[in-house]
Amino acid sequence: MDDPFLTAFHGLAIAEGADRPGLERPMAQLADALGRVVPAPERPRTTLPVVDEHLAATLAAGVGPVADLARMIAPRTSWAAPYPDYAGEPDMDAMRLGYAYSSIIGAAEEADSRRAVTPVYLSDEVFAGMVLQGPGINYPSHAHKAVEVYWAITGSADWQKGDEWSTHGPGSVILHETGVRHATITHSEPQLLFFAWVTDPACEPVIIRL
Repeated sequence: MDDPFLTAFHGLAIAEGADRPGLERPMAQLADALGRVVPAPERPRTTLPVVDEHLAATLAAGVGPVADLARMIAPRTSWAAPYPDYAGEPDMDAMRLGYAYSSIIGAAEEADSRRAVTPVYLSDEVFAGMVLQGPGINYPSHAHKAVEVYWAITGSADWQKGDEWSTHGPGSVILHETGVRHATITHSEPQLLFFAWVTDPACEPVIIRL
């Protein structure tokens, strides 16, 4: 593995699996999959207003190895709004205006037409990227088959996991197992996150309406 970003990401996965109880298996899965990632063809970069407004400041404020990873890859990433199938629903329209994700590692565009952005690297085993959630944005309760890990780089937010709510800020690591209902609400500041789906990268998240 001679790519500096992939080498650093692999090192993070190994370290997180060793240092954080409960992450041993997902980080082993991530580290293994990273060994088979390949570069994607270069495409023009895309962005969104929430990214233009908040990304530079949130990247600059981050500290630690995950923030270093984000700064390393950010110039190569494209950004998109999620959940196009929910367009027209008022709460989802509000969320999509203030929320963006980048695909750093993912399936080829032609093999996964649901993804709105082309990844920097290709893999059918893992989906990884960044999320920028602007201030005052409610990412409503949802669930998916993928086992998901989030690393909070900057900003704080309220997070739902199952029936419980807690607040997570910079340095937090949040694990969502298969099918666990979760949500995120920001308040006065944006939150920048790094994420990885270490299983079922092609699955669809489903918004849960109570």
